[in-house]
Amino acid sequence: MYNVDLSALPGDFVVEYEINLSPELKQAKPHQGMRTDFLYEGDDPVIDGIHMIWPELLDAKGNSIEDKTPGSAPLKGLALMWIVRDEAKPYHAGRLKLGTKGHWVRGPFKVADVKVIKIGKLKEETQ
Repeated sequence: MYNVDLSALPGDFVVEYEINLSPELKQAKPHQGMRTDFLYEGDDPVIDGIHMIWPELLDAKGNSIEDKTPGSAPLKGLALMWIVRDEAKPYHAGRLKLGTKGHWVRGPFKVADVKVIKIGKLKEETQ
């Protein structure tokens, strides 16, 4: 599906994503540069919280998508994930593994479903 050498990609981790907007966000227009947060599958956003982990959308060859036009995000694809707060990296290093599922959210509302397919520099930085 993707012609990408995952080992060459930067970022804290890499996900496969599929846009799946909650009804409250049906008018949203996902795009490169959007600042969604991350919610682990099974977590409650009110009780467990959401995390400042931002996506960088990639094309089928693993290059960062340059088009930032609202609504231009592919419905499915790959994204580098960047943990914004360095002090949160040890927590996520202990929780993330290949196959971990989660969601991109805006507040409690879902933007996309994601699955971790590569752990990047996150593990190296927290060892």
